[in-house]
Amino acid sequence: MSDTHSASLDRLQLAVAALVAAATTMLLQLALLITIDVRATDHGTPLRDVLTKWDAQWMMNIADHGYFGPPIDQSVAFFPGYPVLVRAVGAPLAIFGAPDATLVTAIGASVLTSLAASAGLAVLALDIWTRLGLPITLATLIAVPMAAAVAFSGAPMSVIYWMPYSESLFTALATWSLVAMIRRRFLTAGVLVLLAGVTRLTGAALVATLAVAALIELISWYRRRHEDDRRFPWRAAVAPMISGAGLAAYLTWASIRTVDVGGYFAVQDRGWNSAFDGGRATLTWLRDTLVEGFGDPVSTGYTISSWAMVAVAALVLVSLWPLIRGWLPWQMWKTGGVLVGIVLGSDGVMHSRPRLLLMATALLVLPFAVRAVHAAASARGWRRWASSAVLLIAAVGWCAAGFWVSTTMLVDFKYGI
Repeated sequence: MSDTHSASLDRLQLAVAALVAAATTMLLQLALLITIDVRATDHGTPLRDVLTKWDAQWMMNIADHGYFGPPIDQSVAFFPGYPVLVRAVGAPLAIFGAPDATLVTAIGASVLTSLAASAGLAVLALDIWTRLGLPITLATLIAVPMAAAVAFSGAPMSVIYWMPYSESLFTALATWSLVAMIRRRFLTAGVLVLLAGVTRLTGAALVATLAVAALIELISWYRRRHEDDRRFPWRAAVAPMISGAGLAAYLTWASIRTVDVGGYFAVQDRGWNSAFDGGRATLTWLRDTLVEGFGDPVSTGYTISSWAMVAVAALVLVSLWPLIRGWLPWQMWKTGGVLVGIVLGSDGVMHSRPRLLLMATALLVLPFAVRAVHAAASARGWRRWASSAVLLIAAVGWCAAGFWVSTTMLVDFKYGI
């Protein structure tokens, strides 16, 4: 088979996987919105009001007015990537006076980038599949992307992917940057990480991962530099500098604009009590709320938040097994682990943690979802049917739990998420 034909076949496989993942995500997210709408209607609240709560207002306000409309000593806490995208895409609607132009554009941008994120996770899932040693068949191109989409869209608080929040854009940039890193396309990865860095502060996790990937590439070149065909990997050398430029530029600008109140991190501390403390605030919160119970919506929200932190921290440790066995790319594990470290190591709004840990959850659950599909595909006779039934029950249970958490936190819980 020629290299050209192989490349075409790979592109076809990736296109099929992306379409399957996007379609699955679309169906699950629509089902989730219907579920939330039913609960919100029971509470006398329109779905529109539910989807535009909390940080969504900040995002749309910045998209409309920039950082000089809202109080700048609070608005700079929100990175510009998502509001700029909303403003740029929604400009034609605003020019022609379309009603709710910003809201329509914001939700549309979130929907489309969530589909892109799901497609990126499907590609990462196929990479894990190939590391497990089974060939890619048509059944694989359906089952594996579906499993990736379920892990992504069925997760607790996944409703945020279709709200005017930056999670879907950040996750799309992050997943595709990881695809590029694994394939050693360093310039592509550098540009995607740069964009992720101007979307969320946690883009620092991707910057760190790309820096390590580039260092490994440079060390490999140095050890084999005397081989005739070994050229200096300049793409790997410049990619980390490109990747960190966006994050550094925004933090510098924000700190200069807010120098009178102490700069960007002082704004975070004053406005949201958010500062890195090595996990002390997280441990205090867990001690006080882990057994809060489900007696009322507030207690339920606190309990959900606490157990989400514990579960994801445990997931980081458990996912060491597929990492050591070689079927979880280290780039995925490192990004997820650093992201969890940033979130759990900081003070701030504790009940927003299920949202902030979503991307790490998707990355670290993915190898187990793929392994479950692998186990069902490898089984024979009645074991295959039994394994498939267990897999289906697990997927339904995961989505049911995720729908419940999303609905409870968005409709019943009264504090910010």
